[in-house]
Amino acid sequence: MSLTLIYSAALVMIVAGAGFLYMLFGRNPKRRPQNAIEWLGASMSVLLVGCAALLLVLAMRMQPREENIEGRTAIEDAMLNEPAQDFGFRLIADNSETTLNTYRGKVVLLNLWATWCGPCLMEIPELNRLQADFEDRGLVILSISDEDSDLLRNFEKSTPLRTVGGYVPGENALPKLFRGGFTVRPTSYIIDREGTVRRYMLGAGNYGLFKEAILPYL
Repeated sequence: MSLTLIYSAALVMIVAGAGFLYMLFGRNPKRRPQNAIEWLGASMSVLLVGCAALLLVLAMRMQPREENIEGRTAIEDAMLNEPAQDFGFRLIADNSETTLNTYRGKVVLLNLWATWCGPCLMEIPELNRLQADFEDRGLVILSISDEDSDLLRNFEKSTPLRTVGGYVPGENALPKLFRGGFTVRPTSYIIDREGTVRRYMLGAGNYGLFKEAILPYL
């Protein structure tokens, strides 16, 4: 479950609980339950607010902690050894269909991003430069979003992507391994020439970090 959904649910529960309490006691001069029904209503409202508070605590513990790594803000960086399940997506340029397996034999940097994501926008020049410098050595960068195709095409008019830009209808269009990448963006995956996911990078990266990540597989 995404953190946004958890926070939203907790907020709704708090508002609902506080609203019930106001309905019960807002115009009651004694400010305390007068009968069994009011006691039950008050108890349920307090329980609802308490559960919301617990959800908020759990959500805050789930929130990724940022740390500074070599001049960039990173949240998580892990080595993996998982097969990259194939998935389909459409290219922003011409709306044609393609798949991840189309790029088998190349080193793929799969970057999940969005136009509304500030750190994602900061990465674009870094990824453009990386693609230009290492394309001849077999690197392909897939920049995949789940946004509307027209929005992405209009965005590219002002901020061109030198990477392979694509989109999917939503996170459920991705295999389980990649699906969480749309929860906190940007998220990047390094996939070797044999189709194995080697590295998982959550957070904004720079040219030097990405270069270090791809070089062992080129």
